[in-house]
Amino acid sequence: MEDNRYMSMFSIDLGGNNKFEPWRKDFWLKILVMTIAICIVCWVWGADQPSSNRPYIEGPLYAVVLAIVISILNGFIKPVLSLFSMPVIISTLGLFVLVINAIIVMIAAWLMGDKFDINGFGNAFLFSIIVSVLSFILDIPRRVKRISDALSAKHDPYRENNPKREEATFTEYEDVTDKEETNNNE
Repeated sequence: MEDNRYMSMFSIDLGGNNKFEPWRKDFWLKILVMTIAICIVCWVWGADQPSSNRPYIEGPLYAVVLAIVISILNGFIKPVLSLFSMPVIISTLGLFVLVINAIIVMIAAWLMGDKFDINGFGNAFLFSIIVSVLSFILDIPRRVKRISDALSAKHDPYRENNPKREEATFTEYEDVTDKEETNNNE
């Protein structure tokens, strides 16, 4: 990860490994994966026109906008909703997070206006589940590559064949005992 002082002021720490950093490649890869999942869901299950009983999106460009809106809502609104509904989430063993995801999709539909129409909470609930599963499946190659890179020799500074080994090793032990003590003991 590149450390940039100027861009770090726009970084929002959401706890754990979740950071909202729109200039990172990972953020845009997740947007691309979510866009593809949204297009698949709207193409297979969606409607040809708004005001039907199925999800509708006007086109692929609006699928990109919807993926960005959902990502921003997931970064800012979802943590607040999760915090306030923590007792319910715990008592339902995490299943209430699916309801929060549906609420996020409904807020995104409201923000998108007539470009994205979800038509009810039930459709939003199913839409969020299907998009989440498709996004997970489409994101598997990136996750596998990240894991294999982390396990490879080029990232382990203590392997002998790594050129960065010298930077990671420790210096020789330096004797810091008091020289007078050693002279007195002799």
